Amino acid sequence: MPSTAPQTRIDPLHAFMAGAFASAAPMSLTATRLDVLIDAGLAVVTTSRTFRNIEPRSIEATLTFPVPVHATLFALQARIGDRVLNARAKSKVAARADYEAAIDNGKTTVLHEEVLRGVHMLSLGHVPPAAEIEVSFRWVMTMTNIDGRCHLRIPLTVGDIYGQSGLPDSDEFIHAVQRQSASLTVRCRDGAVTLRGGRLDNGQANVALDGPIDLEVTGWSAKDLRGRAADGRAIVLRVEPSPAGERALDLALLVDHSGSMAEQCAIGQALTKHAAVVVALDAMAHRAQAADVVDLWEFDDTCEHVGSGGGRPEPETALPALIRRLNAPAGGTEIGMAIDCVIAGSIAPDILLVTDGKSHALDVQSLVRSGRRFSVVLIGEDSLEANVGHLAALSGGEIFIAAGHDIAPVMAAALRSLRVRHPAPAMNAAAAQHWVGFRAGMRLTVSLGVAAAADEVTDETRAVAAIAASLVLPTLATGAAAALAEAEGLVTHLTSLVLVDEVGAAQDGIPASRKVPLATPRTQMLASPMAAAPVGAQGPSEQRMMMHAPRAFYSIDDDALPVGAASEERSRATGRSSSRRLASERQPSSKGVMRRLAGVFGGGMLERGGDDLSRIARNTNWDFAPDRLQAGDLGGLSPPVQEAIRVAAAKPDVVAFARKLGLDPVVLVIALMAHAVESQNRSARRIARAIFPGAVTDEHKAVARQLGLE
Repeated sequence: MPSTAPQTRIDPLHAFMAGAFASAAPMSLTATRLDVLIDAGLAVVTTSRTFRNIEPRSIEATLTFPVPVHATLFALQARIGDRVLNARAKSKVAARADYEAAIDNGKTTVLHEEVLRGVHMLSLGHVPPAAEIEVSFRWVMTMTNIDGRCHLRIPLTVGDIYGQSGLPDSDEFIHAVQRQSASLTVRCRDGAVTLRGGRLDNGQANVALDGPIDLEVTGWSAKDLRGRAADGRAIVLRVEPSPAGERALDLALLVDHSGSMAEQCAIGQALTKHAAVVVALDAMAHRAQAADVVDLWEFDDTCEHVGSGGGRPEPETALPALIRRLNAPAGGTEIGMAIDCVIAGSIAPDILLVTDGKSHALDVQSLVRSGRRFSVVLIGEDSLEANVGHLAALSGGEIFIAAGHDIAPVMAAALRSLRVRHPAPAMNAAAAQHWVGFRAGMRLTVSLGVAAAADEVTDETRAVAAIAASLVLPTLATGAAAALAEAEGLVTHLTSLVLVDEVGAAQDGIPASRKVPLATPRTQMLASPMAAAPVGAQGPSEQRMMMHAPRAFYSIDDDALPVGAASEERSRATGRSSSRRLASERQPSSKGVMRRLAGVFGGGMLERGGDDLSRIARNTNWDFAPDRLQAGDLGGLSPPVQEAIRVAAAKPDVVAFARKLGLDPVVLVIALMAHAVESQNRSARRIARAIFPGAVTDEHKAVARQLGLE
């Protein structure tokens, strides 16, 4: 029988708060399946998720999840009843427009987009009551080469991310305590494959969704893999370990020692992330070459120069002595600030960043313009590739990921890659017939034929074409890159995949939006008796507390927050924390927790008074029942909020303008509130669009200003 990884336990208060603020209704994701094909250093991963709507209304299910930075997503299909629909690639703007138009028309629709490099979002609009939809998408990437072994890491969750991503709240990561697993099937055509932390029985296993899937392949060999481009031309791809380099290191080594680096590195390992890094660095230091020069830096929400050394024998400048000066973890995470500091203070052409990547605080495009090559070693099961991986990809560096037990060999692989100076890709490489790329210790060689390929187009030939296209895209002008991505059916920063069920029955109204949380990473879970049984086995009250805490469409007052303002409340609800707070400061006070619980269960929520519509708009849960809000139904809001809206609706100018538009004054106020926050919430945008189908005029804006909404 397939094996299941042992489950960890959780803290009950953490479980309650995560459940209360992550989910307003029963979970719509009911099953997950992963199928992995590994062949000659290339991995093709198909993820299938089944969504079921058990509510009496139409819903929109959305899921934001991590994807490896170098993964190329090239196919999406949805099974609705006995019909299978395939998505088309369009520009991001056009795909989103198609999706929103389908929402307005009541049609079931699916959209897959890349909201940040390494962060994807899947949206299912208008899932009808009692309906079940299976969505499958497929991505391809080269495996990582560590000492001749192939490694594949499939991230399934992430930890708390510091800083603001700039995404609307509706697109952000959220996670919640949940006990879900996925069925995993692995086919390996060359070599032997093992599942770290588990066991494959005839290529199958059940895996928990609260940690990454780590696969290792030994005994593999390189060979030509054949594909077919969208225009019919034959493609030959070869993936093999990168050749060893001999050049001396001249690099700035930047080590993260923020508070998150004090977290457990991996389940079953006692070392913290930072302690594991120090052990690995010490092993690296004793193997340094005499000509190596290393500038050592460390950072949290400040950045400090530790010293410069290398393979020289002088005790005070030798790398082992410098590594012993590294400080213990503390503080926030400011990766962008730290890199800026290193760029200003070091002349090293290469920068190696060692971090768990859990910060949005860096401007990738600005850093790339520095001309330095950035490579990254990511530490920990709950690490995030998104921004730091994008930085490595754009600057010609490589990214390596260590879950905890393998940091020393991963660090060694990263340093080996820095001993080779990879040539920058030639612009307009699409015109070439042969090109080379480097990824995570692998060299990719692509040859493009002129004759049409005679073989049948399969998922594997499309995968080869997709990864070949991903090598070319960075060399193209924006228009040409978008055209290539659309032709090959890729999800990129320029294109998304979208499908619309034109045949199915149309649904009424605006769908209630249900954000599907990722599982809280197992390394963040604390012991608790509540986790002794999976969800469904606990008592009814425990289940409700764990997963389905009532939220209604209530509003939370700023005064009810334990620290800071409403934006920080949203940060906690989405699993993010202020980048400049110490770990102890991020914990909600008991008074703040009780205030939030009172808000959840309908207690007093507007302690400063209920007449600030702007604040109410920011803190209203627009997603829960947008059709009721559109109709002017205030029943789910607290009495102070209802009173504030009714007072605003009774103002003479509001009454007069509502009469002119043929609207109930309460509906007009709700529409103006929704319009005020539509950039941060798509349900609010849909409500405003439904009530104001035309353009918002100066008269709309004047009334909104009178209400404090402009």
